[in-house]
Amino acid sequence: MSNGIRFDPVLVRALAAELHARLSGRAAVPAPVFAADVSATLPLDRGECLRLELHPSRGWFRVGGAEVRGCEGARVPAEASARVVRVVAPADERLLRIDLHEGSRFRGGTRVLVAELHTNQWNALLVDASDRRIVSVLRAREAGARVLRAGEVYAPPAPQRRFAAQPVAIEVAREEWMARLASVPPAERRGEMLRHFAWTSPINAAWVLGDAAAESADAGSAADSPDSGDAGRPADGDRALERAFERWWRVATRTDAAPVLMETKAGPQPYPFALEGVPSTPFPSLLAAMEAAAAAAEAGEAARDRTGMLERVLRKRDAVRQRLARLAEERAKIGQADRLRLRGDLLLSNLARVQSGAAKVTVFDEEGRKIRIAIDPALRPHENAERWYEEARRRSRAEERIPELAERAEKELARWEEAARALEAGDEPPAWLDAAVRRAEAREPRQQKAPQGERMPYRAYRTSGGLEVRVGRGSKDNDQLTFRHASPEDVWLHARSVPGSHVVLRWSGEGAPPARDLEEAATLAALYSKARSSGTVAVDWTRRKHVRKPRGAPPGRVSILQAKTIFVEPDPALEERLRED
Repeated sequence: MSNGIRFDPVLVRALAAELHARLSGRAAVPAPVFAADVSATLPLDRGECLRLELHPSRGWFRVGGAEVRGCEGARVPAEASARVVRVVAPADERLLRIDLHEGSRFRGGTRVLVAELHTNQWNALLVDASDRRIVSVLRAREAGARVLRAGEVYAPPAPQRRFAAQPVAIEVAREEWMARLASVPPAERRGEMLRHFAWTSPINAAWVLGDAAAESADAGSAADSPDSGDAGRPADGDRALERAFERWWRVATRTDAAPVLMETKAGPQPYPFALEGVPSTPFPSLLAAMEAAAAAAEAGEAARDRTGMLERVLRKRDAVRQRLARLAEERAKIGQADRLRLRGDLLLSNLARVQSGAAKVTVFDEEGRKIRIAIDPALRPHENAERWYEEARRRSRAEERIPELAERAEKELARWEEAARALEAGDEPPAWLDAAVRRAEAREPRQQKAPQGERMPYRAYRTSGGLEVRVGRGSKDNDQLTFRHASPEDVWLHARSVPGSHVVLRWSGEGAPPARDLEEAATLAALYSKARSSGTVAVDWTRRKHVRKPRGAPPGRVSILQAKTIFVEPDPALEERLRED
């Protein structure tokens, strides 16, 4: 994330002059408030405050009252007030000092609020002027030989020591300029200028140099030719450098300001004056330009928040739509419970016809019609019947709840659609939205990601309802998955009575997960078991917290409590559909 704006010595010099004019002599609290949001707040009289926003995405100074974030309720107690004596910036430095004097709490001494505005190292410190020790610091750190911590002696950043325009005469400055840059190739003049001449920066370098950084080699060689006939006239390159010098001299010696807000590729950039070729808007002061930059940034942040909220709302809306589709599928299956019970009754009444290990059996109903029923050869006949009775009971319970669940889902869908319409239209979203999104996201299990290069002990799948399913790769991996890569509330599944992979359905909601998601996870458990070739497989499931590892048990062997059973048909095509890349 880049800085909200950039500071250079020219901007800091003009900002210090403006703050001095506005704050000098005003009452202030002798100790600014350094906050975790990387800001420094200095309460002032008249219900205002000076706010230094030094977060990497912001970076501006603001003076105001309740309209400025962080200045709400600013108050200066009379018994603890100080006075702003002056605001200064050392020449050609990105350092700003605010001197605070006559505070009774520090016995009439002086404290200095220092703002260090170097690129990517913005910081603020309160320093006791008497012993130069740091009283408090926004960002405690070690910066080379400098230790920026409370109680340490404050050492300012090393000065740049570049050639300054004052107090030398203009002729001397011009000679230095030409001697330093005339022999340098045009493409390298920018770097040379930034290293050696005060008040230059990446912000103003292109404007200062102008065509002196873009002259052609042909122009220079023609001017140097003895047959050119231009003896005594300055070369084109020299004339370009002369013009660049005049611009630099104006920057270096300028004391007035005509503040603007420039539009740069990096975003809005306050500056003391316009630069030719850079679009800009005039402002009455730098603080006003910074206020506009802050307002634009806050509007952009609000727009991003709105966009992010809309994306979350649309995800919730789509999830409810999928839930309604699953409920419609379940509603279409109403009546299956009776057919399952009838299948169990027919099987029990024709036990004598069932051959051991058979996958299908022929039975006769009450009217004497011949019916062929598929059964699980791994189970005994009465166990097959028990399986169908259990499935019938589950279907009956589901059929009873479907109308209520569908009604609730339709109401929830209407709410999410209402919120989506408001956000898309730019209207105020419903008051319930923030809390509802937080609750919905809190119920979603978080996917664990492996560090780059680490092998995870499971294969990852995603159900049609969007839930993650993890399938163990082997016996040892099963233990890792169950006891290290699953939460206690997750759903744990395993094919009954046969070797197979542990399967975890990531779910932290109350009650059972959606029937379709549970069935798909159970199908994966069946596919990754020795019963994968059976027509129907019984899969036990429970919460992971009900799975135990017996002492001394071999890898993958566990015991389970409170298990329920679901019957599924292994479907390799489903595994392909659910597989995650």
